[in-house]
Amino acid sequence: MLALATALTAAAKSDTTAVKPFDRGIGKSNSCFIPKGTVGAGVSFSYSKYNLGNMADDAGFSMLFSLVQDLHGDFTSFTISPFVSYFVIDNLAIGARFNYERFGFGLNGVNLSINEDLGLSLKDFHHLKQSYTGSITLRNYMPLANSKRFAMFTELRATGGYAQSETYRKEDEGKYGTYQDIYKFELGAVPGVSAFITNEVALEISVGLLGFDYQKVVQVTNQVEKSQMEKSGANFKINLFSINFGMSFYLPTGQHRPKKNKN
Repeated sequence: MLALATALTAAAKSDTTAVKPFDRGIGKSNSCFIPKGTVGAGVSFSYSKYNLGNMADDAGFSMLFSLVQDLHGDFTSFTISPFVSYFVIDNLAIGARFNYERFGFGLNGVNLSINEDLGLSLKDFHHLKQSYTGSITLRNYMPLANSKRFAMFTELRATGGYAQSETYRKEDEGKYGTYQDIYKFELGAVPGVSAFITNEVALEISVGLLGFDYQKVVQVTNQVEKSQMEKSGANFKINLFSINFGMSFYLPTGQHRPKKNKN
């Protein structure tokens, strides 16, 4: 065994065959998915509205196996996010994105029944929040099998924004609640998939992969009591609530612009 090991070692030292390092070829695709000079623009949009227990003489809506009873209220959610980009080289774009989000609900009345002896009743409770954020983006496309129709992308975002929130209830002809000013900053990565349905129009789906966030909340309760909260952290979990569907338009410029037929 010792002689065999010595012979193998000597053979290995005498082998001068060049060995190429193993390379997966990531980022070295020669396929041009979107050419340099292209201007991109698009928008993602979502809207939902619920009205519960608003019929004439309505007994109230029930949910969660009747744990929530006599529910009267409405819920509204609205988000719009336009963006523009410019491709500085093939498959790589810088851009800007704006996002507006509004969420609100009003409870005219609701009963929470745990058992016969334990319950909770709430009425005339309202919450409203609206936020404005802007992002600087850097997006890189990786064509799937050198395809010109399907590609994966990764978008890096630096986002800053401001939000307002108020939560209040009405009682004895008075209004009591808390008002908040919210300041936030985020650095994150957003992977996704893009598929062209025409030569200039693509459908996209993406999901937030948050990297780092900072948030400061300044609140005033009943216009008297003041408080402040700050939080920061890093998180690389997939945020399923940030799944976005959108439509993008890409307009080639320069030599890639479609030529008009003179005939």
